[in-house]
Amino acid sequence: MEHPEREIARVVHLLTTSTDPEVQKQAVEKYYAPDVQFRHPMCEANDRKSLLAIYQWYRIMSPSHTLDVGSVTYNRDKHEVFLDMTQTFHLRWSPLSPGPARLMTHLTLRPEKDKASDKTLYLITRHEDFYQQADLAMLVAPPLAPLVHTALSVSTLACRALAFGFSNVLGYWRVPPAPLTGSGGTEGERRGEGEHEHETEGEKGAAGGGAGGKGHGGGGDQWEPAEEAEEKRPGGYADAAREAVGEMQDKGLNAI
Repeated sequence: MEHPEREIARVVHLLTTSTDPEVQKQAVEKYYAPDVQFRHPMCEANDRKSLLAIYQWYRIMSPSHTLDVGSVTYNRDKHEVFLDMTQTFHLRWSPLSPGPARLMTHLTLRPEKDKASDKTLYLITRHEDFYQQADLAMLVAPPLAPLVHTALSVSTLACRALAFGFSNVLGYWRVPPAPLTGSGGTEGERRGEGEHEHETEGEKGAAGGGAGGKGHGGGGDQWEPAEEAEEKRPGGYADAAREAVGEMQDKGLNAI
């Protein structure tokens, strides 16, 4: 392959859905390295000849096989390709209806220089297929898929029960309780109460200051004796008497 991200989908179809065994053989010999490693949940191979035999038997078991490549992700720096695919595998002579099975495929590539064209071509050196349990059951025996889903749900319930028992009863891997910041509620609630108390004290102080101003600076609002008021008035009786004597002397009258 010269451009793996664009050519890999066609390579996969030649390998799995080709109707001509010779075309399938040519695809394996052209795109796979002689020392390719193949890993599958049900089989494995460590050379190109064994890989070809696996895919030949694959097509013999399912003559009406379909495959859809949903997405292709190519890591150019690491020479890796990830494929998200869905296939329908129908066993020959099986009365059971086939169902779609999803798989993820990881391909490792090796760049090599082509002597004839002086171009860099990429060969597949490692092929790995990954299936979920239910998808693998759908591939082999579709009626088993609901049973697999049920078994997985039971396993999840067992995990929850065991985690609760070991953590809360025996103390294994126990999550510590959240620290209590006070008995009066959360920190935000206590902060709001403190601000409210501070505002209330400020309002009381302002009211007290206003009352004091009226009591000491606002003499018109409070009653006091006439004598004290007269004494506090500038000059008082003495100043008034001196003024009267001065006027009588100016007029030549005897004050006695």
